[in-house]
Amino acid sequence: MDISGYGFNGIGSLEEYFAYDINEYYESIQMGLPVLYYSGRNNPPHPEVWVNYFLRMVLLYSNKICELSESSAEDEVSGSISYLKGKERELLLLLIKKYKGEFTPIEVSREIGVTNKTVINRLSVLAKNGFVEPLMVNQRIRSYKLSDFTRDNEKTIKKMIS
Repeated sequence: MDISGYGFNGIGSLEEYFAYDINEYYESIQMGLPVLYYSGRNNPPHPEVWVNYFLRMVLLYSNKICELSESSAEDEVSGSISYLKGKERELLLLLIKKYKGEFTPIEVSREIGVTNKTVINRLSVLAKNGFVEPLMVNQRIRSYKLSDFTRDNEKTIKKMIS
């Protein structure tokens, strides 16, 4: 699989899973056939025994890879959130809930009842930590939008902040 580009990107190898129960591995590869080629091994009547075993190992290993990648994504989100103060977290939560597209600092300042400058300062911290992206017009920031990172991890961020 690795040779053809269907591997697990160096996270581990499928062979590790075969080694967990070596007896099951050899029983499934044997497919209930005699060891000798000329005693019937050349035309196995039930190759699905091996295929089922192989697919079950791929499923187990794929689930393990998914668990590892999800836990690393949560670690990344929690690491980014740890740099935010309370008011910045509240602002991020508000932005996730109310603003799916572009928004301006003036809109947000009216919404939360603080000055435009306060919102700009908080948005700069959120931008620095990768939660929002500034949108430039003639070399000035006119508006912001939620970053792809924030949109992709929206549920995790809400859960961690709330």
